[in-house]
Amino acid sequence: MADVVLRAVGIAAGLVAGMFAVYLARIVPPRMDVESRPRPNWWWAAGIAVAGGFGWFAAEFGWSLLPALIIFGAVTTAVSLIDLDHQLIPNRVLFPGLGIAGACLGIAALIDGAGSSFLRGILAGIVYFAVLLVVAIVARGGFGMGDVKLALLLGLFVGFVGWGELAVAFVLAILLGGVASLGLLLFTRKAKGSKFAYGPYLVAGAWIAIFWGAGILDWYLG
Repeated sequence: MADVVLRAVGIAAGLVAGMFAVYLARIVPPRMDVESRPRPNWWWAAGIAVAGGFGWFAAEFGWSLLPALIIFGAVTTAVSLIDLDHQLIPNRVLFPGLGIAGACLGIAALIDGAGSSFLRGILAGIVYFAVLLVVAIVARGGFGMGDVKLALLLGLFVGFVGWGELAVAFVLAILLGGVASLGLLLFTRKAKGSKFAYGPYLVAGAWIAIFWGAGILDWYLG
């Protein structure tokens, strides 16, 4: 019964967080000179539904971590929607989200006696940031500075779970983003070298790694 209640709370909190994420995505343009493209209602509803699903899986981590994960889900949903619209990740959404979600994660770590996991998350965020920064500089494209800064938030939460999960998140982001960019080149009129929103695929890789990264590692290592 307790598990059912926790799942229900997770879904409800996720849906509310998703509504807030969509609201942020609609009112916070990255630059005043960039206009949002019109989106159908189902597109925004999908963002809310995805955040609700995130809440369902977040409940697996228990009551103490649920608030931090819900905020993490809301922030990453918002920046994904904005990135899809503008190919930019605004600091005024990312950095406050990082501070609030990080503080909630730290409180949960204190409650659960998981200080070492929180410190690992901080280090993982720095490492993920550094890796994407090097890739962005060397490759001169693909990842933008918004993606590099997003890695701080993603690395914090994925690293809290484990180092192996961080590796899974990075590999999945590369694979998902590569497939998506190839599909855009093949099936749309998007020109080679044009801006590409990589943030949603970094987020997707992180989400998958948090919930199923251990299983993926077990499968891969055989």
